[in-house]
Amino acid sequence: MNTINHQRKTQLLLELIGNSFYELKDFDVTNIALNDVILTTDGSHAKVYVTLFKDQNRYLEKLETMTPFIRSVVSKSWRYKKLPELEFLIDQVEPHAKRIEKILENIKK
Repeated sequence: MNTINHQRKTQLLLELIGNSFYELKDFDVTNIALNDVILTTDGSHAKVYVTLFKDQNRYLEKLETMTPFIRSVVSKSWRYKKLPELEFLIDQVEPHAKRIEKILENIKK
């Protein structure tokens, strides 16, 4: 697969998912940050990594139940044949980075 085309699809998907959050009712968009989208090479599946600032379990559950609606909103602007299945996951990069920084600081002392 053409890597530039794959990157375009990934970036478009990230943008469209972010815009779709504004159409969700009873959803505080200031509570969520989209960090990354990992799209498979065949474009059939996408892992969407999010950071939830409060009430993580409730918001993640809400995202999972609203996934069909989010896909329908994304499909309106999707320019490609196949719309990937979406899987929302909590991004673990920040807690791991803090832990590594703390370890490095301890080593430095």
